[in-house]
Amino acid sequence: MRRVAVPLALAAALAVTVLPGAAAAAPAGEPGRADPVRFATYNASLNRGAAGRLVADLSTPGNAQAGAVAEVVQRTRPDVLLVNEFDYDAGHVALRLFQDNYLSVSRNGSTPIDYPYAYTAPSNTGIPSGLDLNNDGTVGGPDDAYGFGFFPGQFGMAVYSKFPIDYDAIRTFQLFRWADMPGALIPPGWFTPQELATVRLSSKSHWDVPIEIGRKTVHFLVSHPTPPVFDGPEDRN
Repeated sequence: MRRVAVPLALAAALAVTVLPGAAAAAPAGEPGRADPVRFATYNASLNRGAAGRLVADLSTPGNAQAGAVAEVVQRTRPDVLLVNEFDYDAGHVALRLFQDNYLSVSRNGSTPIDYPYAYTAPSNTGIPSGLDLNNDGTVGGPDDAYGFGFFPGQFGMAVYSKFPIDYDAIRTFQLFRWADMPGALIPPGWFTPQELATVRLSSKSHWDVPIEIGRKTVHFLVSHPTPPVFDGPEDRN
């Protein structure tokens, strides 16, 4: 397998927030660690041009991009990790393969990392709205989906955690309408009344993921907006 050097810019993309852990138990495999629990978000760009391609790429441990991403995670070792731009598949196959074939495999001498708990859910990206949301006079294509995407789930999200996730208490706001957001910054005159009745706030989704840390629950609030450069003067992103 070809060795891949991890550029410093890539490592810097992993933004880590340190939160004080109240009587936090040490995750399995890391005895004696300090109480602070490290949360991270990482735009890994593990998106592909067609449905199923990410699963195919992760099915073997030889994908250079996924290997570089895994090495960054192994060297920074967050306890709870949000991966942005991770294509969603209904069987959660990519979620498992990334752990088994990449995070659990040493990269350039780094120590493998195990996340016993993981979560992913559908994304608004690539889901056809049936409406002309970009006002180009036609209906269809990635820019008329509820979130920009060429297929449902492209550019999705995934959460990995060393601490238990309370799956039954997870809340997803994927279907929440933009018009129902208090103080919504909807571009004036851009959407028709019919569009406002259905267009969604989240370009991917918004999740409330409860993480059980010791005797406390930390609500990991995650999202991934579309960058504001990919629109026109209406600034609908």
